[in-house]
Formats: sequence, C-alpha cells, structure tokens
Amino acid sequence: MRRKFVAALAIAALALAGCAGPRNTGSGSSGSTSLNVYLYQEPAGLFGPLAPSSGPDNQVMSFLYEGLLGVDPDYELQPRLAQSYEVSPDATTFTFKLRKGLKWSDGKPFTSKDVLYTYKLLADPKSGSATAGLYTAVAGVADFVAGRTSEIAGFSAPDDDTFVIRAAAPNYGLVSQIGIAYILPEHVLGTTPSADIAKNEFFREPKVTIGPYKFVEYRTNQYVHVTANPNYRSPAKIKDVYLKPMTSDAATAQLGNGGIDIASYSPTDVDTVSKFNGVSTQEKPGAGFVRIALNQSKDYFADARVRQAFLYAIDREQIVKTVLAGKGEVRLSDFAKDNEPKGLNDYSYDPAKAKQLLAAAGWDPNRTINLQWVQGQRDRDATSTIIQNQLAAVGVKVNLVNVQAAQISKSYQDKSYDMTLYGGGNYAIDSSSIIYITACAQRFPAGGNINQFCDPALDTLMTQANATVDDKERKSLYDRAAKEENAQADLMWLYSPNGLWGVNDRVKGFKAAGSQDSAFWDPASWSIG
Repeated sequence: MRRKFVAALAIAALALAGCAGPRNTGSGSSGSTSLNVYLYQEPAGLFGPLAPSSGPDNQVMSFLYEGLLGVDPDYELQPRLAQSYEVSPDATTFTFKLRKGLKWSDGKPFTSKDVLYTYKLLADPKSGSATAGLYTAVAGVADFVAGRTSEIAGFSAPDDDTFVIRAAAPNYGLVSQIGIAYILPEHVLGTTPSADIAKNEFFREPKVTIGPYKFVEYRTNQYVHVTANPNYRSPAKIKDVYLKPMTSDAATAQLGNGGIDIASYSPTDVDTVSKFNGVSTQEKPGAGFVRIALNQSKDYFADARVRQAFLYAIDREQIVKTVLAGKGEVRLSDFAKDNEPKGLNDYSYDPAKAKQLLAAAGWDPNRTINLQWVQGQRDRDATSTIIQNQLAAVGVKVNLVNVQAAQISKSYQDKSYDMTLYGGGNYAIDSSSIIYITACAQRFPAGGNINQFCDPALDTLMTQANATVDDKERKSLYDRAAKEENAQADLMWLYSPNGLWGVNDRVKGFKAAGSQDSAFWDPASWSIG
C-alpha cells in the first residue's frame, strides 16, 4: 500500500509541475480559446532562421514564421508563402510565384523584397547564419562572400510577386534545402548591418511575423505565449497558444489531467496514455533520428576505426526494444530508411570487435570523455546511461554531463565537447538534405555538421548525385554515397523513434508531423470543438 501511495504522490507532483500559464479555457467560441502545447526542451530563446537549429525554438517558430515552402506531415514540400514554384529542366533555376495580398502582422505588405533580403542575409557568414554553407551552391554567393560584389547574382526579385534562385551548377536538391527557410521582415530589420543582425533583440522578441501567430512573451521555465495574427491569410481559429517546456513525464501527467492539450510522449507511457479519457494518440514514423556526434576536431575521434568501434559497442536493437518499447528502428546511416540501399553495415552489437578496433586505433583506456545531452526526455536519459555502461565494457570511460539547450551552441562554437547526444532533422524529403550534416563545407558554424566530419569522397558523390536530373542515375549515386557514409561512421546513429502524440479530443485539425522535435504543421487550421 505504501508503494501505491508514494506512486500516487509522484504522479500528482508531476501533474502540477510546469503548470505556469493558463490551463485550457474549454470549448468556447472560435478564436476565443487557448491551447497548451508541450515543448520537449527549454528553448534557447533565439527565434529566427539565423540561429543554429534548435528543436524547441523551431517548434515555436512554426507558429510565427513561414517559408516559401513547408514540409507537410507526409514529408512532402508544399507551397506556403509561395503560391507555386517551378524547377527548370536542368535544375539550375527555381522560380517562386508568391501569394498576392499577404501582410505582416503589423499590417505592412509582404513582397519579394522581404524574400530577397532574407536570403541574402542567410547566405552571408557575417550575419552569423548557421546555414550559410548551404547557400554556396547559389550563383554569385562565392563572389559576395569574398567581398568582390555587394549583391548575389543568383537571387533576384523581378517583381513584387516573384523570387528567383539560380544555382551555380545543376542542383536538384537545392529547393528542399533552402526553399523552406523562414522569411524575415525587411522593413523591420533592413537598416541593421549584417555583422550586427544576430545581436538584434528582434530574435528574442519577434514582434512582427508572417505566420498564423504573433509573439507575445517568453517566460523562462514557464511558457512561450503566442496569439493569433489577425493579418494572416486564413486567421487562426484558436486565439492564444502557450508552449510549455517540461520533462516528458510531467507532460504525460498533464496530458491526463487536462493541463496540456497536445504532447509528444515516451513509448514507456503508451499503456498509461491509452487509459486517459478524452485523449487520442497519433503515431508517426520520424523523419529524423537520435544520434551522438563525436567531435572529430579532436584527434582521438578522427580515426574511423574508433567511430566504428563505438557503434559495435552499443546494443542499439536492445535500446529500441526496451527503451522505445519497439516504437522505432535502429538507424544505419544519415539516409532515411526508404532511401538507403541494401547491404549497409548494420554494426550489430559486438563488444569483442569493438575492443579489437579500439586497440588497433591506439585508444587510450585511461582517457575519460564527456557525453553531454539536454536532460528531460526519458528515452535519451536512459540511452545516455546505457551508452556509458556499454562503452565502459569495451574500455572507454565516459562521464555524463547534463547541459541546458542554450549551452549547446557554445560548445559547438569552441569545439570543446567530446560527444553530444541529440536528435531531430528531416532527411526524408530528399537525400540531398544530408549534405547539411555531412559536407566538409557544412562544418559548424557554416552548417549543421557539428561533429566536424569531412570526407571529400562522400562530398564528390553527393555533389554528383545532386547535379543529376535523371532519377535512376541520381539514386545510384546516392546509394554509393550512403555506403561511403556508412563505412566512415560519421555519426553514432542510434535510432529513429516513432512520434507518439497525445491529443485532447477537443482539439481538431492537429496532424502529427513526426517525432517530438518536429515543427508543427499548419497550426492556423487547429480548432477546439
């Protein structure tokens, strides 16, 4: 009896945790209700497209901003600020026709000048753009970055409703890589020099936005409050949304008592959530994956045999079976499951082989390395401990380090970390999307290659594939690239978790867009009935 009493107290405490901010106000009339949505981590608090990718910040931004294109729950590109787009037969010219009559939240008109301004900013390394490396594929960017010209030849806005991108060479995947970038208001930020833009307070309080919601406030450890943008082309049906960071177990408890309306939840909570009255589950295979970045600017991770050994040392099948309760799959490469070729090395659990590879690579068994991650998601918390124990079994000492999301970027910048466990990304749209995390030119801070991996042979294959218009030939080149990347073990691929989303039955129109760190899709269409 005492155990049941203690458990009941624990659940009650979790239900109260993170309750700051209003609870759901009930059905009410359209436009007069509020909604509480779970954020799986505390945001870094930089709400703009220049900052390094952060899952919770991206989720907030999906309420505030839009790009020319967006990625729908089926991982297909869909027009958003663009009405339509065309790709030239040789994949060098991308023409976007913008929706007419759009307005920013302050009532100012949205035009191609805003798009041109944003893309020029994102291509400029001086702006602090974390994705600047992606834009080197655009004609004229190299000259612009080198200071030989003040404009970028590959970006043009021939009229208020048209924006054109020209690639420096055929680039089939460019539209999926940069066509989804969030657009910024030129009339608000245009007078700020590029070198100073990242420090602009706008990104902590983006008061002028183009998405279905406007920013109200961010209260650390409590919530981000957004409110419906009356100037949005199809005004949101729910007036106020509170996005609340908390631990996954607290979110599950609040999902059960009505404190949270929409929440991703741990596979270990499937049985618990299934018993909640008035809560339904949406399950969706994730487009990203959970992995560990090994900082290859450090000589002890530069040897591929060490990276391979770390994979062999971990029983990833068992992690999926126990930690995820089977709700996911082991990842074999950066390439999405549907896009990867047969014959990849699965690095199945083999501690003896791990020891052999470490010995051959000259691993120092007295070295202690740090594994950092943001605590709060039970699958990642449990996986971190498993990693520590299983690496110890092959002679690798690991110290576990909990960090806040805001600290992560600094450790990437100064390259001080050893290993980082993180997840996310969307690599199902097109195989070209992995360039952002693998290419030599995308090593942080130029791009998302935070592990400082570099394989010129892989870059060559990816470039050739991306420049190939023929579908069959392009697939063949991507298959060769996947095998090369798999052999080099650029990352410790762990697993692709299924997204499990608990949704209060009062909420209509919500469509799960993948795992817990996926951006939300079309929140303007949600309603409470």
